[in-house]
Amino acid sequence: MKAAYAEILFPIFDMLQVTGAVRLDDYSGFGTTVNPKVSAMFRPTDWLMFRGSYNTGFRVPAFNQIFNGTTISPNPGNNLVDPTTCSSGVVNPSVPGCAAITPDSISGGNLNLGPETSEQYSLGVVFEPSRHFSASLDYWSIAVDDVIGSLTIRQLLDNAAFFPERLVRTNGIITLLDLRAANVGSRRTEGLELSLRGNADLFGGTLTAGLDGTYLLKKREKFLPAAPFGPSQVGVFSFAGDLGLEWKHNAFITWTDETWTVSLSQIFRNGYRNQQLPGIANGTVVRPDSELRVDDYITYNFSLGARVNDQMTLTFGVRNLFDTDPPFAVTYDSNTGSGSSWEPRVADPRGRSYTLSATVKF
Repeated sequence: MKAAYAEILFPIFDMLQVTGAVRLDDYSGFGTTVNPKVSAMFRPTDWLMFRGSYNTGFRVPAFNQIFNGTTISPNPGNNLVDPTTCSSGVVNPSVPGCAAITPDSISGGNLNLGPETSEQYSLGVVFEPSRHFSASLDYWSIAVDDVIGSLTIRQLLDNAAFFPERLVRTNGIITLLDLRAANVGSRRTEGLELSLRGNADLFGGTLTAGLDGTYLLKKREKFLPAAPFGPSQVGVFSFAGDLGLEWKHNAFITWTDETWTVSLSQIFRNGYRNQQLPGIANGTVVRPDSELRVDDYITYNFSLGARVNDQMTLTFGVRNLFDTDPPFAVTYDSNTGSGSSWEPRVADPRGRSYTLSATVKF
């Protein structure tokens, strides 16, 4: 892979600056792509600034998504039917075309996989009334198309008309389902980024506090280019991509002087609607103790640093200060059998841990 990047700044006048940039990438097997970016900064006063940007982007598939070997696996169940001959989708041997099928599944790399493409823009404001306080708020929007994803058996059968080449037949009967990764669907996300910083002189040193948070306004996906976007995924479990947590933030408070640095930080991840296993989702299984929502996940980290001399600084730290367990979450995938009782994209099952670092200047 090869890339080239160029950027130029246009100072229109003292209060307004515009920046233009362009990036060219060349990947073997994918050819060349060119992505521009334009950003602007307008500062009418010293304490107020407005900013915005627009750019396009792309993401090539991972090496494994292209070149992994293929694996053929059996589907031992007997609840699948040919969607092109059985409109009800229910196994019923007495109805012509609704007999159960037991096709194998093929998974692995796909040599025909293409890149994801994106278009994004942002608008924001920065407020800095004094050297002791600053705040910024930015709105952002990201549109992703040609999303790379692996098909499930149900997705493939429910959308068989769009993927006829992925249903392999022998004597008219489906005997193989191609579940390899494909460029399918689109994703739209919007959100707000909040950043706060403040400091004050206290006890012979400087006390600094800050918060960086994200509020998710929109997350919607569609499986096929011609399909409408599905329901909101804000605060809802999903298997693919990042979870659409409505709010998450990192906050900290630090005191420092010429010798000591003491810091306490909080990592907050908002709860979300738990996944419901098929039996609970369709009402055939009733569990009075079923947890419909995953709890918020909050952890704290602590560090203490000491400046031994001009050349050496020692820092002792405690991660997950209160030894908080991850909240219970249903992450079981009924198609692949993978999953557990905690969500790795949000939580960490490791408990309290300790760190010690030394920084030495020569």
